[in-house]
Amino acid sequence: ICLCLMCVMTTPLSSTTNPTQHQQIVALITGANKGIGYEIVKRLAASETTVQCILGCRNIELGKEAISKLQKENDIKFDLLKIDLEDDPEEHQKTAKEIESKYGRCDVLINNAAVCFNDPTLYGKVSHTPFEQQAEITIRTNFFGTLSLTRAMIPLLEKSSSPRIINVASSAGRLSIIPSEERRKKFSSEQLTLNELEEYMKEFVRDVQSGTHSHRGWPNTGYGVSKVGIIAMTKVLARQHSNFMVNSVDPGYCSTDQNNNQGYVPAERGALTPFLLATLSTNENQFVTGQHFYEERAISWMYQ
Repeated sequence: ICLCLMCVMTTPLSSTTNPTQHQQIVALITGANKGIGYEIVKRLAASETTVQCILGCRNIELGKEAISKLQKENDIKFDLLKIDLEDDPEEHQKTAKEIESKYGRCDVLINNAAVCFNDPTLYGKVSHTPFEQQAEITIRTNFFGTLSLTRAMIPLLEKSSSPRIINVASSAGRLSIIPSEERRKKFSSEQLTLNELEEYMKEFVRDVQSGTHSHRGWPNTGYGVSKVGIIAMTKVLARQHSNFMVNSVDPGYCSTDQNNNQGYVPAERGALTPFLLATLSTNENQFVTGQHFYEERAISWMYQ
């Protein structure tokens, strides 16, 4: 099956092996010490393909605990790096250089880490955060942090024989959450650039802080807009890097710390599509890029 940019894939993804010409896949997974990120690492470690999993974690101690659990089930080595999406781009560049010095390249980048104010206190972890502050924190972390890390990793991905970027998004980021048709057209334009997208994200934050976001066609969700940005970013990067597989994934409403374990989908189920995209074989002439996935199928971004 040969799949073109932006086409809708009706055949579900299936487990395949040997996605690169290298002896092993080098994969960086952010937010990897728990939830969906941890389950992605777990699947990669147990796959038939040899994968060097690099766990990107904001809290190194929690990362070490995660590796300790993983090593009880897998007789392989895991690597651990401190990655905080709120860090300056210079720190993300240092992370990329460290990976380059150890492995020479990166085959798969799975951007999973994110913050979500399902509760204004993050279920008791922070003080009450009003929406105008939530919006700035969420966009800065989820969108700009992810973009910064991705930019730092692109030179290493370019050294791979089958580079992939997999962005874990959400149904909260479906295009239909944007009330303004004009804004929806801007986000989904095939001429959209990263610079324009960055300006849209900044505009949302400014409009929230000035109390005019609803009047100006924005929804009342910083997390949702951040994920709209992530999906739009996915499509822009797919156009810019035509030899990369760049896709986004809605993992479903998974039970994780992010929603105080209120989700009805197990995190291990939410990890399946990212895992399959990471290990999709190029030997079968499968090339999937610029698409948004849910339960192993490419779907329209406008889904309800």
